[in-house]
Amino acid sequence: MKDNKKAVIICRVSSREQENTGYSLEAQEKLLKEYASNTGMSVVKVFKISESASGKMVRKKFSEMMKYVNRNKVDLILCEKIDRLTRNMKDASVINDWVHGKDGREVHFVKENFIVSRNTRAHENLVWDMKVAVARFYTNNLSEEVRKGQKEKIAQGWFPGRSPLGYKSVGVHGHKTLVLDEKTAPLIKEIFDLYASGNHSVLSIRQKMYERGLRSTTGGSLSASMIHRYLQNPFYYGAIKWRDELYPGKHEPIISKHLFDKVQSLLKRKMISRIYTKHNYLFKGKIFCEGCRGMLTWENQKGILYGHCSNHPKYRNCPKKTYIKQKQVEEQIYTIFGKIAPKNEAVLQWIEELIKEENAEEVKLKEIELKKLNTQFENAKRRKVKYFEAKINKEVDAEYCDLKIKECKEEEGSLKSALEKVTSQGEYFQELRMIIHELAFKAREIYEKATIEEKRLLMSQLFSKITQDGYEIWPEFNLAAEYLLKWMPRLNANFEPQKSVVSPMQFYGFDGIHSLLRAWRNDLRTYIWYMTFPKPRDSLDDIKGLLSIIRLPKPT
Repeated sequence: MKDNKKAVIICRVSSREQENTGYSLEAQEKLLKEYASNTGMSVVKVFKISESASGKMVRKKFSEMMKYVNRNKVDLILCEKIDRLTRNMKDASVINDWVHGKDGREVHFVKENFIVSRNTRAHENLVWDMKVAVARFYTNNLSEEVRKGQKEKIAQGWFPGRSPLGYKSVGVHGHKTLVLDEKTAPLIKEIFDLYASGNHSVLSIRQKMYERGLRSTTGGSLSASMIHRYLQNPFYYGAIKWRDELYPGKHEPIISKHLFDKVQSLLKRKMISRIYTKHNYLFKGKIFCEGCRGMLTWENQKGILYGHCSNHPKYRNCPKKTYIKQKQVEEQIYTIFGKIAPKNEAVLQWIEELIKEENAEEVKLKEIELKKLNTQFENAKRRKVKYFEAKINKEVDAEYCDLKIKECKEEEGSLKSALEKVTSQGEYFQELRMIIHELAFKAREIYEKATIEEKRLLMSQLFSKITQDGYEIWPEFNLAAEYLLKWMPRLNANFEPQKSVVSPMQFYGFDGIHSLLRAWRNDLRTYIWYMTFPKPRDSLDDIKGLLSIIRLPKPT
């Protein structure tokens, strides 16, 4: 071998080795450079691979080295051991082709005192192939052990990856858990609260978080895509998503499941109202033309707001195109509120008392339903345990037991959901059917004091769509307002308060029309409230927020 032949060094070490033995890439590089100096080689470049790098990055670094030696006519590659150069057959084949492509090309494995070249003998090639196979087995086995460790950690309720923003790792190596980061956890909560309000976009939240000092793990500002990922991460309400499956976690949640679900609903909606726009018109996206079905666009002419169907070519020749003033729309909206509201405090109070009675009856029925569901749930659990024991004791075919265990788990899941619905949503519906009457009664007062966003929210609680026909508007009521429109005019017309009231049951308020009262109470019980308020907790929060506009004084 001639002196001063050009050589490259490749160093590869796992982060685990560095942590456990102190053996580093630098120590490996020093060994190989000493070998090159003692054998008269000239090192022209050093390539380093950390085992913590992804497989893609390892492959990229290996390819960079092969391109370099070919381009710069380097004939020598120095490596500590075979498993430091390659741990798969594909890379081994590339090395094989390279050394056989030209005389003088060699790969030196220093610690193993082994050289691969075109002149390597058959039994040495066998050793080379075997050591590559062993290295490949090591990698596959390591991957399998890592997956087993991750699976076990998830089963124990702990996240097996890097701690998400808002959390930090505590404990010793191998026994680390995640706890709330007191600095960033409140900001993560604020991100969800801001987005759930409907008044902030991802971009505006990004800017606000930057001003609050929230940074990424690299120290930079959060990107919009990162904010989006945080908003979709179930980890923050207590679940662990791993390989597209959800598992219960033991870490302390930052937000509630209710808040998370509300954010997901907002993220998935087809049309997002742009709160931060140059012109935030009250009826933007709310009113449609009866003639062409086009959405009304709004413009300011000398301080007066006008709405009309769009100037898009499709709608330019609309025969019913009319410029209607916003004030004209608001006057009609104001009148419509009166059609669905109790006519006075006495009617509202009477309605609320009767609904309380109905709710008390439903509480009794709910207790019966809960008892029934709990019994079914416990029976499903007992059957599941029975099939587990039969499988362990080999009393019944294992495949049959697995099938029955799966059925029991599915039954448990559906019964658990039913129990949650009865215990939580039932209470929401009871309160909603009372509070919707109060909202209708106070709608005009709320409208007078509300901001543009609050007025839009109020309309969304009562109207699903508004149609313009010339200078008139016709609302399409949602299910809650339809119910009010059906009963409020009839109850208002026939209500006559009794002067002497002993109990709510005697406070009929009607003279000789008990059939109407019975029909209303029956409709109250059987109305499709679950369809009227598909997300009862959200609706309840929104309505309470609107009522607070008049219940609390506005800040000066």
